[in-house]
Amino acid sequence: MDGEHILFINGNILTMDPDNPRAEAVAVIDGRIHLVGPTNVIRPRGPHRDGRYVDLGGKTVIPGFNDSHCHILSFGLDLGRMDVSADRVKSIADIERLIAERAEKAAPHEWLLGRGYDQNQLQEGRHPTAEELDRASGGRPVVLWHTSGHVLTASTRALQLAGITANTTTPPGSAIERDEHGRPTGVLKESPAMDLIARVLPAPSVEEGSEAILRAMEVMARQGITSASDAATGRGDDIEPELEMYRRAASSGRMRGRITLMPQITYVAPPDSDDVRLPEDFDAGTEPDRLRIGSTKIFSDGALSTRTAAVRQPYAGTDDLGILLWEPEVLAGMIRHAHETGWHIATHALGDRAIETVLDCYQAALEAAPRPDHRHRIEHCMITDEGLARRIKTLGVLPSLQPDIFRLGDGYITALGPERASEVIPMALFDRLGVQVAFNSDRPVIPGDPLQCILDAMERRTPKGVVLGPEHRIGAMEGIRNYTVGGARATHQERDKGRIRPGLLADFAVLDRDPTNASAGDIRATEVVMTVLGGEIVFER
Repeated sequence: MDGEHILFINGNILTMDPDNPRAEAVAVIDGRIHLVGPTNVIRPRGPHRDGRYVDLGGKTVIPGFNDSHCHILSFGLDLGRMDVSADRVKSIADIERLIAERAEKAAPHEWLLGRGYDQNQLQEGRHPTAEELDRASGGRPVVLWHTSGHVLTASTRALQLAGITANTTTPPGSAIERDEHGRPTGVLKESPAMDLIARVLPAPSVEEGSEAILRAMEVMARQGITSASDAATGRGDDIEPELEMYRRAASSGRMRGRITLMPQITYVAPPDSDDVRLPEDFDAGTEPDRLRIGSTKIFSDGALSTRTAAVRQPYAGTDDLGILLWEPEVLAGMIRHAHETGWHIATHALGDRAIETVLDCYQAALEAAPRPDHRHRIEHCMITDEGLARRIKTLGVLPSLQPDIFRLGDGYITALGPERASEVIPMALFDRLGVQVAFNSDRPVIPGDPLQCILDAMERRTPKGVVLGPEHRIGAMEGIRNYTVGGARATHQERDKGRIRPGLLADFAVLDRDPTNASAGDIRATEVVMTVLGGEIVFER
């Protein structure tokens, strides 16, 4: 692309630039935007004999979507695993059928892995058990991850290989579900318990991981996503194998997007040490425009759909307040160490008890070592009242939100009751207080198409058709802005991404219709017809 001049003309360009909100043409030089304006003005000043033109035919152009919180490697690996999501299964019997089909083609000791079930949408209303997985697997080890990623269910053979028995002590910050005799049922909740299984799972090779990343980015390119953040980079004791997977993908010449990696806090500022690794200590390779290190990621609680998010009021019909994964003083220490060494911090917190704890930690770190425009994030930030929202604004924290009611909303009603569930993802509250948010997907927790997530923010309708908190609905343009401008701010890249204006990267998506003042029906029918990365067309329908 070096030296190449390209002119995109005859478009309906929604720049997200308040100084020049609409245009018709974009001139690109060396992968960056050179000029933006009317076709009849830009065309004479655009490329000449060494350039080329792309006629957009009146289609609508927006900045490329920035999915600033997803799980790229996991999504790519899941593309080759059993799909036990609500799209494929309605009951545990359906899950057993899929396992049996996979087992027929598997070697005798092969692990059977799947992702995406949601007990809230199964006819039985509960998690599958080891006994049920055993019936279908022919004695093979089976692991199925809940759609949230915060729970898994494992077969008897998988539990045996992991050494999980009635005598196994439950690791702090997690849960091992047991029957009336104290025997594990197969259901493990949160990372400390789930890691017992993860340690014995066959790890993907560097080549397998690299190809999975490339597959994931190809799918995202088809959805107009030009940048994505892996929001929990690393697994096990060593982050280096996963870094090598990403480096290899970035240097392959086949990666259809830009990636920001978010190393988990245990690699950056481990809880049992005062040593802190700096961002430059993590090798992101030699393609900085394609692969970079961003924030460090911390998990503070679980998920609402599994009732492991840490809440102030008990879950409906229980005395359960969820799980804080770290003691508050331990979490505060990790955040303080990372903050003091210049890291941007992104902390997973869904429940209001977890959000309050995280804000306490951020406030203590900022009082000890003030930093202007630190822009630390709270990932998910789902149950937030006005007091918490005002603290978020005062501290300069950025909420990173996933519009997911279309997929998980019925589970929120079950967990919280209708009244509390209507306040999840409180967009009207953030909007009223002038709090900038970023939209993203948390893929593969939910299907990650940005247009579907924007539709969800417009409708807030559960799979069963219940509208949760209609006062928190937003318009299409606000949704697009949160997914572009907001995504750039969340990753501290607003000088490179998020708008269509001179000097920024020429990353944009082309839609088949104008979403301005669009109805939900219009958004539902909208398609991405072209994705452009650095001026290069990487997808065209």
